[in-house]
Amino acid sequence: MAALTVPFGVSSRARALPELDGKRFTVASSKGARLIDTEGRSYVDYGMAMGATLLGHAHPAVVEACTRALANGPMPGFPNDIEEPAGTALARIGGARLTRATFATTGTEAVHLACRIARGATGRRLIAKPVGGYDGWFDPLRFGLVESPEAERTNNRPVKEDTTLFRVNEIDDVDQLFDELGSDLAAILVEPMLGNTGCLVPDRSFFEHLTKRAQENGTLIIADEVMVGLRRGVKLVSEDLGLTPDLATFGKAIGSGVPVAAVLGTPKAFEVVDNGQVSTYGTYHGNPLVASAVLATMKVLEDESAYSPLFDWGAKLRAEITAAFASEGIAATTTGFDSVFSLWFTNQRPRTYDEAQAKVNPEAMKLVSDTLRRNGVIGLPTVWGRFFVSLSHGDAEMDITIRAFREAAHELARSGIKL
Repeated sequence: MAALTVPFGVSSRARALPELDGKRFTVASSKGARLIDTEGRSYVDYGMAMGATLLGHAHPAVVEACTRALANGPMPGFPNDIEEPAGTALARIGGARLTRATFATTGTEAVHLACRIARGATGRRLIAKPVGGYDGWFDPLRFGLVESPEAERTNNRPVKEDTTLFRVNEIDDVDQLFDELGSDLAAILVEPMLGNTGCLVPDRSFFEHLTKRAQENGTLIIADEVMVGLRRGVKLVSEDLGLTPDLATFGKAIGSGVPVAAVLGTPKAFEVVDNGQVSTYGTYHGNPLVASAVLATMKVLEDESAYSPLFDWGAKLRAEITAAFASEGIAATTTGFDSVFSLWFTNQRPRTYDEAQAKVNPEAMKLVSDTLRRNGVIGLPTVWGRFFVSLSHGDAEMDITIRAFREAAHELARSGIKL
């Protein structure tokens, strides 16, 4: 095959799907909970743009708002009249504490800006993030990704480009971190749920202890909610789980598929932004197109009763998936929330990175992902993959999905793959 102009045919390798039965997969259109490929075949989607399309693909309210913004001029280049209302709407997520907001375009940029704010506010340089955490693709914060050399357990705490690591659900390791490096520790940067580590959710007791040590040390907490933001309601997922952040980053679901991100923070944390010590730049940040998408998304979610069907649907799907494997004599469980979760072939959910690494099964996950695709269902096909549920998933999608998982369980049972 001739080389593609765009390497691998996609500008983010995380969005690439491997060939299946000799065919590349490309999307021609997306609507609701479905993808239509270039051959006209419909798939139930659980990738949901890495979680960006919480409302579903091409939600009518978002499409209408963005169409108006395009017609009015999506890039005036100066302050526009809906950027402040969009920030106010988004700040509802932060509740009574995180009442200030500023926009970015990608989650990676939002995390980068939050780290700059934390360094400016504290006068310190070091950022500590979890082993296995994903906080964007800029080099300093790619440190410690799953299966990276620095994620392996050693006697020395790794440090690179003002970034260091700690281990989730290991309180002794957090205490050691503050004892060793606390004097230069600007911020703890942590996802409420480590999505790229198979939806590993830290214990409440761990988050409460982490908050206590950070506050005692004058270290800010940055909750990276780029992936999980809005997935448990219009509130901070981190606070829901026992973490008390000073700053929080958002992206994906806040724009319903339109590229937008944001940093929320306390008035105290934002003082260095207000006084100009930390600059915020970006030609595209907060433009009318993305502000319109945020406003439309938040308006849909004003009726928080929309979340109950989402949670119920996700809980039912998780139960049906484990039942499908159990019917073939295969132990399976899920980790995460009812609107985003990962699948594991084990009776016991992993609590730490080391446990997760020991339980991951690339061969089994590939077989399951391939079988699901052959049966009209698509998720993220990596060994650490996730399944995202949207408000658009309904009865028809549930029926297709359950049949596909039953077939996948049957294929796995007779495959001879060691579980």
